[in-house]
Amino acid sequence: MTVRSGWLVLAYLAAAVAFPARGLAQTQAPAHLSELLPDLILREVILPRPTTAGLSHEAHFSPVEGNELENPAVGIVRTFNKLTMVQLSTQPLGSPAGGFTYTFDESLGTFRRTSTSFGPSFAERALTLGRNKFNGGFTYQRSRYTSFEGRDLRDGSIKFYLRHSECCSPGTGGGSGGGGGGQGGGGGPIEQPNGNRLSPPFEGDLIEAALSLDATVQTAALSFSYGVTNRWDVGVVVPIVHLDLSADVQATIVRLATASDPLTHTFETGNPGAVVKTFRKSGSATGLGDVVVRTKYRLAGFANGGLAGAADIRLPTGNRNDLLGSGGQAKLFLIQSAGTNRLMEHVNAGYTAAWGAVPNGGLLSRLGAEESVPDEFTYAAGVEFVAESRLTIVADVLGRTLRRAGRLDLTSKPFTFQGRTAAETVSFQEFEPRAGNLNLTLGTVGIRFNPLRDFLVSAAVLVPLNKAGLRSRLTPVIGVDYAF
Repeated sequence: MTVRSGWLVLAYLAAAVAFPARGLAQTQAPAHLSELLPDLILREVILPRPTTAGLSHEAHFSPVEGNELENPAVGIVRTFNKLTMVQLSTQPLGSPAGGFTYTFDESLGTFRRTSTSFGPSFAERALTLGRNKFNGGFTYQRSRYTSFEGRDLRDGSIKFYLRHSECCSPGTGGGSGGGGGGQGGGGGPIEQPNGNRLSPPFEGDLIEAALSLDATVQTAALSFSYGVTNRWDVGVVVPIVHLDLSADVQATIVRLATASDPLTHTFETGNPGAVVKTFRKSGSATGLGDVVVRTKYRLAGFANGGLAGAADIRLPTGNRNDLLGSGGQAKLFLIQSAGTNRLMEHVNAGYTAAWGAVPNGGLLSRLGAEESVPDEFTYAAGVEFVAESRLTIVADVLGRTLRRAGRLDLTSKPFTFQGRTAAETVSFQEFEPRAGNLNLTLGTVGIRFNPLRDFLVSAAVLVPLNKAGLRSRLTPVIGVDYAF
């Protein structure tokens, strides 16, 4: 077996162990993971079907089932889902550049190392591999997301408020009509909107949907780099991605207007105390992610570094609808690095143009028009410390600015309902969409160790440095490289 075929076998086995082959995990999940959250929150939270004649409140809190897509909950859930999808499908990948860099010394007739450092893990340095040198690498990383905009994802502190649809008119007999369990009779309200959420009064009720979301992304990536000349490298990164998504919504009926008539809205026919019910959906997907093709050219060289230009093309090979890919990106960036034999620094800055679209199939197509994946400004800056000849310690700050991605701000919102004698208002904390950039900042620290010959073992962790967007408490990354 050759060294190259050995690397392919290693990558295949590692990916197979990390991600057992499977599709969507549960039959109750929607067709694609991109639809899981909107389907759960906007369509699945319903009351029981009535068992007797009368007005049914079954779908009055579901904007989708009630065909009330201008309901504010739709825009909030759609923005939350979009930001989640974009971040899950555009995770940063480790650098495909090799840890060993060489140049051909004509006076000696052989290759010699051009740096004592093994380089960064998630950033780039200006040094290149060397003419006809080849590097193969394998990395594995795991991110379990724990917060969104500073709010815990898993404890129910992220809440959406499902407004009652503006569905009905008082009719000829007043009253509340059939309840969630069908408690009505004739002569009550009728299914005919009248443009007034205070009449009938039951339209003032809400359902509080408290979300608990568990999102985990694992990526096994095989990388290859080749030195075309002493100044020019080309490379490719082939990621295999496994995504687990599990969501619980604890739905609580908030009887603002029907406290005196509790059978109007209930999760159990005939039981006025049934105000809480949990709805669940989960799914998983495994497959090829977006393959990255890389080229880097060293424009100028100086001691332990230089200036280089690079381009990454992220091909649309991953399934967008299951969040395995983003639909394609092109990144152009500059690289500067320099230093001594013990301490080196590197700086990267660039722009990423995206041509993909945020998934918009199935249910999502009903909630709004298709949106583009946002372009990005990216930067990285860090240092490499050569602790001894076989050990390099690396620290970096990585930044991404997702242009016009949009944000969600937690604000106090008024909800008006018909009280006993007059209209009344209460306030709840809820997200509000707004325009703007999304700035994500990560820190990484790691080691790169050379146990023997041209083998390199790496270990690092990524940690968030701000509270914006979707955050993982830490992302461990391990890898191996071999140069020849």
